[in-house]
Amino acid sequence: MVKKKNAPDTKDRLLDAAIDVFGRHGFDSATTRMIAKAGNVNIAAIPYYFGGKGGLYQTVIDHIVDQIKKEAGELLEQIDETTFTNDSGRQQARELMQAILERFIHFIAGSEQGQRFSRILLREQMFPSSAYDTIFEGFLKPVLDALSTLIMATSGKSDPRQATFKAMTLMGQVLIFRVARETIVRGLDLEGYSPEELEEIRAVIVGNALAITSTPSQ
Repeated sequence: MVKKKNAPDTKDRLLDAAIDVFGRHGFDSATTRMIAKAGNVNIAAIPYYFGGKGGLYQTVIDHIVDQIKKEAGELLEQIDETTFTNDSGRQQARELMQAILERFIHFIAGSEQGQRFSRILLREQMFPSSAYDTIFEGFLKPVLDALSTLIMATSGKSDPRQATFKAMTLMGQVLIFRVARETIVRGLDLEGYSPEELEEIRAVIVGNALAITSTPSQ
């Protein structure tokens, strides 16, 4: 029987192990035995603390969303609470767009945590489960809404649909450096995203963002 006094350590180890196992094998192929072995805990801890594999997977998704919100939550709140008017508002929108893109570039492409999370997020994009609602509502939609707001503010064009298309394009430019990392590293003969290489990535994406928002839609 699992002892409660070990709950924080046991739960943390299971959560950490589950992120890797679900990311590498997917929900269907991952087994509770694999997760327990990776976390070096008794397999009985999974139903005891999480109710089973499904409950553990949902906890993993909640954890990923919470961590991403910690990275960008303050910026998202600032964007939501700001009214962008006149030239100073347009400049502020540009600065906030650059800030939020830089934050995601360093988290998604430049951090080990981003690498681990992205495996699960990519699987959910290809084979969405009921947990995808948490991902979309928890951070994807807020980020898309924020980028759309900034795009309309910087371009001076109030077209939510076009702005959302452009926001998705910008988000895709960030994500490609994680999901296509091996191709990019080999194609550009990179080390694997050193600080200097991340700066190159940042400069390209931010430059594209400014170009996209300053070019009228046809």
